[in-house]
Amino acid sequence: MLWLRESKRVIFDPGAIVNGSTTTATDGTHYNEDKISTCDPEVLTLDERTRFKDFQDDFNPLKNGEVKRKLSSRHMTLMILGQCIGTGLFVGLAAPLVYGGSLALFLGFVAYAVLMIWPLMQCVGEMCCYLPLRGAFVHFSARWVDPALGFAVSIMYFYTSTMYICLEAVAFGGIIAYWKPDINSSVWITLCLISYALLNVWGVNWYGEIEFYSSLAKVLLIIGLMLFSLISMCGGNPKGEAYGFSNWPKGGLVKEYLATGAWGRLSAFWMVMIYAALSCGGPDLLAICAGEARRPRHTISLGARRTYIRIYLFYFGGIFFMNTLCASNNKDLLVSLSTSEGATASPWVIGIKSVGVHGLDSMINAVILSSAWSCGNGFFYGSTRTAYSASLAGYLPRIFSKCLSNGTPITAVILVFCLSGLSYLAVGYSSFTVFQWFINLSSTGILCTYLCIWICFFRFRAAMKAQGKDIDSPDYPYFKAPWFVHPFMSYFGCFFNAAVLFFNGYWIFLPGQFSVTNLFTTYFSTVLFVVLYFSWKFIRGTSFKSSTEADITTGKAAIDFQEELEIEEDRKAKENLGKRWKYGYKVYDFLFT
Repeated sequence: MLWLRESKRVIFDPGAIVNGSTTTATDGTHYNEDKISTCDPEVLTLDERTRFKDFQDDFNPLKNGEVKRKLSSRHMTLMILGQCIGTGLFVGLAAPLVYGGSLALFLGFVAYAVLMIWPLMQCVGEMCCYLPLRGAFVHFSARWVDPALGFAVSIMYFYTSTMYICLEAVAFGGIIAYWKPDINSSVWITLCLISYALLNVWGVNWYGEIEFYSSLAKVLLIIGLMLFSLISMCGGNPKGEAYGFSNWPKGGLVKEYLATGAWGRLSAFWMVMIYAALSCGGPDLLAICAGEARRPRHTISLGARRTYIRIYLFYFGGIFFMNTLCASNNKDLLVSLSTSEGATASPWVIGIKSVGVHGLDSMINAVILSSAWSCGNGFFYGSTRTAYSASLAGYLPRIFSKCLSNGTPITAVILVFCLSGLSYLAVGYSSFTVFQWFINLSSTGILCTYLCIWICFFRFRAAMKAQGKDIDSPDYPYFKAPWFVHPFMSYFGCFFNAAVLFFNGYWIFLPGQFSVTNLFTTYFSTVLFVVLYFSWKFIRGTSFKSSTEADITTGKAAIDFQEELEIEEDRKAKENLGKRWKYGYKVYDFLFT
């Protein structure tokens, strides 16, 4: 088998591994067996193993096991589409609708999705299609920018994912309180967290299947809600009232928030950005799944290309029709926002009741419940895989890279399950108050992560150019972002990301708004990220990677080989199918590939 390195050609037969500490290649060089295995046939020359001594990707599947590539294009397509449909889109829109106004809410989400999320998804797709590593941006940050940045972003994303788990678990308990207000929310939070842990222990294929069907249900729900709103606004409701767009201006299209005049309206629009950061996700999940996706380059490129469906269907369509259904000054919405357990504040549920439809609100709330559970489950998965990747990089103890035979990083699952106990804060405080805390903590955390991904992309492009790889060539074999993404939309998106992150807490410093709790929940993530970065840099004495030093080759040969095997397996599987199954595959390809 032929492995090509950047500066050296090495011929190595993976079948020659024996139970010893070293293996000798055909050129006479000795290699560490811990870095070579049939599971990941990667060869490092001696100079490469010492070149980046401040970052060591210690992958040893023979000792600790490894995660498995079992996520198909079917799983990834629905997971990426459905990940953004959770409490942020169903419940979390209540506050920005009430305080910002219908038009501010719509324009804020559209701006964030189009100018930030879409180009970032293209950038992630480009990086991960070239090098779909386990841990993706965690390792990209260390290998292309600075190992200290790799440490900071790994811990930050691990923390952020955990905050999202807590947010969704609190929302889960609050949603059930819609039917069972007399039962303590700790009961539902416990059931939610246990289900997350059990599902993640079963393995990534089980996770993929459950997320596939739950995401499908969420997509059908949002489409159904939009159709209901369209029919209702045209007069197809029990009241027979064709109210059209009359709910949009009620209470104000763009309200004055915390100030008067133009400054107050700008403040309302900017406030929407934090809620958009909570609801508009996807780039992080696409990158994390790169290490467990089957035929990753094909699968990841599909996820990146189909981002526009999320933007048009969920953000444009969903919020547009929600504004037609529920006014920002709806009395039930105002009351529930201040007194509810969190879930009955869904503008969708309140809007359905306001047009005279009864019974349907419980059904919608049930699907919203499944959405909250599904999103929390997705972040539980992301959190465990981040801990696993950080362990491989030496940022967390090696014990967290221990995997079961089915590919589950079991010790990471246990760690995340224990930390998710922060959800029980909702027992001692109002669920709505705790829900808002976790919104601030998780939104700013994910913005820090996105900022690191932007930096990784800029360094990736520079490294490719410096090391003689023409990504603009017509013969470039992997997914490439559209020509206008870089440098135009990418630099603006990075600036937009940084602006929302650093100015999200401006309102704290307005008269009468300051409190220690608000200051902590708003800027804790940003301060933590800075402390993590400089602490690791000071302790380890790490250095920035130049464009020529950035490691864009290690691990690529092994991934190329594995993907070739999977392509061949799929080809042979299709050849052995009968005619009926072949037609079924054509339908499958149309829907998911």
